[in-house]
Amino acid sequence: MAHEILQRPGMPARSRGFEPEGDPDLELVARWQAGDADSFTLLVKRHERRVFRILYRMLGSVDEAADVAQETFLNLHRHGQRFRRESRFSTFVYRVAANAALNRRRSLGRDRHRLRELAERQALDPPRAVAGDPEAEATRARTGRRIQAALLALPERLRLPLVLFDVEGLPYAEISSVVGIPEGTVKSRIHRARAALREELRDLVRAPEGT
Repeated sequence: MAHEILQRPGMPARSRGFEPEGDPDLELVARWQAGDADSFTLLVKRHERRVFRILYRMLGSVDEAADVAQETFLNLHRHGQRFRRESRFSTFVYRVAANAALNRRRSLGRDRHRLRELAERQALDPPRAVAGDPEAEATRARTGRRIQAALLALPERLRLPLVLFDVEGLPYAEISSVVGIPEGTVKSRIHRARAALREELRDLVRAPEGT
Protein backbone atom coordinates (compact mmCIF):
# COMPACT_ATOMS: atom_id res chain seq x y z
CA MET A 1 0.00 0.00 0.00
CA ALA A 2 2.85 2.36 0.78
CA HIS A 3 4.25 1.71 -2.69
CA GLU A 4 0.92 2.65 -4.28
CA ILE A 5 1.13 6.14 -2.80
CA LEU A 6 4.85 6.78 -2.63
CA GLN A 7 6.42 5.08 -5.62
CA ARG A 8 4.74 5.91 -8.89
CA PRO A 9 7.61 7.43 -10.89
CA GLY A 10 6.85 9.04 -14.22
CA MET A 11 3.25 7.95 -14.58
CA PRO A 12 2.83 9.23 -18.18
CA ALA A 13 -0.80 8.11 -18.18
CA ARG A 14 -1.63 10.86 -15.68
CA SER A 15 -1.84 13.43 -18.44
CA ARG A 16 -4.69 11.53 -20.06
CA GLY A 17 -8.32 12.44 -20.25
CA PHE A 18 -8.54 16.03 -19.01
CA GLU A 19 -10.68 17.44 -21.81
CA PRO A 20 -13.34 19.92 -20.66
CA GLU A 21 -14.84 19.98 -24.15
CA GLY A 22 -15.49 16.25 -23.89
CA ASP A 23 -17.28 16.41 -20.55
CA PRO A 24 -19.54 13.33 -20.25
CA ASP A 25 -21.70 15.10 -17.64
CA LEU A 26 -22.77 18.06 -19.76
CA GLU A 27 -26.08 16.63 -20.93
CA LEU A 28 -27.16 15.79 -17.39
CA VAL A 29 -25.94 19.17 -16.15
CA ALA A 30 -27.96 20.97 -18.82
CA ARG A 31 -31.11 19.07 -17.86
CA TRP A 32 -30.54 19.72 -14.17
CA GLN A 33 -29.93 23.43 -14.69
CA ALA A 34 -33.15 23.48 -16.72
CA GLY A 35 -35.06 22.16 -13.71
CA ASP A 36 -34.88 18.36 -14.02
CA ALA A 37 -34.30 17.13 -10.45
CA ASP A 38 -33.79 13.52 -11.58
CA SER A 39 -30.72 14.56 -13.55
CA PHE A 40 -29.10 15.88 -10.40
CA THR A 41 -29.78 12.55 -8.69
CA LEU A 42 -27.98 10.79 -11.53
CA LEU A 43 -25.03 13.19 -11.24
CA VAL A 44 -24.77 12.43 -7.54
CA LYS A 45 -24.77 8.68 -8.19
CA ARG A 46 -22.11 9.12 -10.84
CA HIS A 47 -19.70 10.98 -8.56
CA GLU A 48 -20.53 10.03 -4.98
CA ARG A 49 -18.03 7.18 -4.65
CA ARG A 50 -15.02 9.20 -5.73
CA VAL A 51 -16.12 12.18 -3.66
CA PHE A 52 -16.39 9.93 -0.62
CA ARG A 53 -12.92 8.44 -1.26
CA ILE A 54 -11.32 11.86 -1.54
CA LEU A 55 -13.00 13.04 1.64
CA TYR A 56 -12.11 9.86 3.49
CA ARG A 57 -8.45 10.22 2.65
CA MET A 58 -8.49 13.89 3.56
CA LEU A 59 -10.34 13.47 6.87
CA GLY A 60 -9.42 9.96 8.05
CA SER A 61 -12.89 9.09 9.27
CA VAL A 62 -15.76 7.26 7.57
CA ASP A 63 -18.32 9.25 9.57
CA GLU A 64 -16.71 12.62 8.82
CA ALA A 65 -16.33 11.73 5.13
CA ALA A 66 -19.97 10.70 4.84
CA ASP A 67 -21.11 13.89 6.58
CA VAL A 68 -18.97 16.15 4.39
CA ALA A 69 -19.99 14.25 1.24
CA GLN A 70 -23.61 15.06 2.05
CA GLU A 71 -22.62 18.68 2.62
CA THR A 72 -20.78 18.69 -0.71
CA PHE A 73 -23.81 17.59 -2.71
CA LEU A 74 -26.10 19.95 -0.81
CA ASN A 75 -23.75 22.80 -1.76
CA LEU A 76 -23.77 21.62 -5.36
CA HIS A 77 -27.54 21.58 -5.40
CA ARG A 78 -27.72 25.09 -3.95
CA HIS A 79 -25.00 26.63 -6.09
CA GLY A 80 -24.85 24.46 -9.19
CA GLN A 81 -26.07 27.28 -11.40
CA ARG A 82 -22.61 28.80 -10.93
CA PHE A 83 -21.08 26.05 -13.05
CA ARG A 84 -20.18 27.73 -16.35
CA ARG A 85 -18.58 24.77 -18.16
CA GLU A 86 -15.11 26.30 -18.08
CA SER A 87 -13.86 22.95 -16.79
CA ARG A 88 -15.31 19.47 -16.55
CA PHE A 89 -18.24 19.16 -14.18
CA SER A 90 -16.30 16.50 -12.25
CA THR A 91 -13.57 19.09 -11.62
CA PHE A 92 -16.19 21.46 -10.25
CA VAL A 93 -17.51 18.68 -7.99
CA TYR A 94 -14.04 17.84 -6.65
CA ARG A 95 -13.34 21.53 -6.02
CA VAL A 96 -16.50 21.83 -3.92
CA ALA A 97 -15.61 18.61 -2.07
CA ALA A 98 -12.03 19.75 -1.47
CA ASN A 99 -13.17 23.08 -0.05
CA ALA A 100 -15.65 21.31 2.21
CA ALA A 101 -12.91 18.94 3.40
CA LEU A 102 -10.51 21.78 4.11
CA ASN A 103 -13.17 23.65 6.06
CA ARG A 104 -13.93 20.55 8.11
CA ARG A 105 -10.21 19.92 8.67
CA ARG A 106 -9.77 23.44 9.97
CA SER A 107 -12.68 22.87 12.35
CA LEU A 108 -11.23 19.56 13.51
CA GLY A 109 -7.80 21.16 13.71
CA ARG A 110 -8.87 22.98 16.83
CA ASP A 111 -8.69 19.57 18.48
CA ARG A 112 -5.39 17.99 17.41
CA HIS A 113 -5.88 15.10 19.79
CA ARG A 114 -9.12 14.16 18.03
CA LEU A 115 -7.36 14.20 14.66
CA ARG A 116 -4.76 11.78 15.95
CA GLU A 117 -7.43 9.51 17.36
CA LEU A 118 -9.22 9.46 14.01
CA ALA A 119 -6.00 8.61 12.22
CA GLU A 120 -5.21 5.79 14.59
CA ARG A 121 -8.70 4.28 14.43
CA GLN A 122 -9.22 4.41 10.69
CA ALA A 123 -7.10 2.80 7.98
CA LEU A 124 -6.56 4.46 4.60
CA ASP A 125 -8.91 1.98 2.92
CA PRO A 126 -11.99 0.44 4.51
CA PRO A 127 -11.15 -3.05 5.85
CA ARG A 128 -11.69 -5.99 3.58
CA ALA A 129 -11.76 -9.55 4.81
CA VAL A 130 -8.87 -11.78 3.81
CA ALA A 131 -10.34 -15.25 4.07
CA GLY A 132 -8.06 -17.65 5.86
CA ASP A 133 -5.31 -15.08 6.41
CA PRO A 134 -6.02 -13.00 9.53
CA GLU A 135 -2.33 -12.20 9.98
CA ALA A 136 -2.15 -10.58 6.53
CA GLU A 137 -5.29 -8.57 7.29
CA ALA A 138 -3.89 -7.40 10.61
CA THR A 139 -0.66 -6.31 8.90
CA ARG A 140 -2.59 -4.52 6.22
CA ALA A 141 -4.71 -2.68 8.79
CA ARG A 142 -1.63 -1.55 10.72
CA THR A 143 0.00 -0.32 7.52
CA GLY A 144 -3.17 1.53 6.55
CA ARG A 145 -3.31 3.28 9.92
CA ARG A 146 0.31 4.35 9.57
CA ILE A 147 -0.26 5.77 6.11
CA GLN A 148 -3.46 7.54 7.11
CA ALA A 149 -1.77 9.10 10.12
CA ALA A 150 1.11 10.25 7.90
CA LEU A 151 -1.31 11.72 5.37
CA LEU A 152 -3.22 13.62 8.04
CA ALA A 153 0.06 14.99 9.40
CA LEU A 154 0.88 16.62 6.06
CA PRO A 155 0.04 20.31 5.61
CA GLU A 156 -3.20 20.80 3.70
CA ARG A 157 -1.41 22.38 0.74
CA LEU A 158 0.58 19.15 0.26
CA ARG A 159 -1.99 16.54 1.26
CA LEU A 160 -4.74 17.43 -1.22
CA PRO A 161 -2.61 17.36 -4.41
CA LEU A 162 -1.07 14.06 -3.30
CA VAL A 163 -4.46 12.47 -2.64
CA LEU A 164 -5.86 13.67 -5.97
CA PHE A 165 -2.81 12.48 -7.92
CA ASP A 166 -1.47 9.34 -6.26
CA VAL A 167 -4.72 8.00 -4.83
CA GLU A 168 -7.42 9.23 -7.22
CA GLY A 169 -5.31 9.38 -10.37
CA LEU A 170 -6.30 12.86 -11.55
CA PRO A 171 -3.95 14.48 -14.10
CA TYR A 172 -1.88 17.53 -13.17
CA ALA A 173 -4.09 19.87 -15.22
CA GLU A 174 -7.26 18.82 -13.41
CA ILE A 175 -5.61 19.04 -10.00
CA SER A 176 -4.45 22.53 -10.92
CA SER A 177 -8.06 23.49 -11.62
CA VAL A 178 -9.40 21.82 -8.47
CA VAL A 179 -6.84 23.36 -6.12
CA GLY A 180 -6.42 26.68 -7.95
CA ILE A 181 -2.64 26.64 -8.36
CA PRO A 182 -0.35 26.36 -11.43
CA GLU A 183 0.58 22.89 -12.70
CA GLY A 184 4.22 23.47 -11.80
CA THR A 185 3.19 24.13 -8.21
CA VAL A 186 1.05 20.97 -8.23
CA LYS A 187 4.07 18.89 -9.28
CA SER A 188 6.28 20.55 -6.68
CA ARG A 189 3.81 19.94 -3.87
CA ILE A 190 3.32 16.31 -4.85
CA HIS A 191 7.10 15.83 -4.84
CA ARG A 192 7.39 17.42 -1.39
CA ALA A 193 4.47 15.41 -0.03
CA ARG A 194 6.00 12.16 -1.27
CA ALA A 195 9.34 13.05 0.27
CA ALA A 196 7.69 13.78 3.61
CA LEU A 197 5.76 10.50 3.53
CA ARG A 198 8.85 8.52 2.56
CA GLU A 199 10.67 9.94 5.55
CA GLU A 200 7.76 9.24 7.90
CA LEU A 201 7.18 5.75 6.50
CA ARG A 202 10.77 4.84 5.62
CA ASP A 203 10.49 1.48 7.37
CA LEU A 204 7.54 0.57 5.08
CA VAL A 205 9.10 1.72 1.82
CA ARG A 206 11.43 -0.66 0.04
CA ALA A 207 13.49 0.28 -2.97
CA PRO A 208 12.45 -1.57 -6.13
CA GLU A 209 14.63 -4.52 -7.05
CA GLY A 210 17.57 -3.69 -9.25
CA THR A 211 17.94 -0.09 -8.00
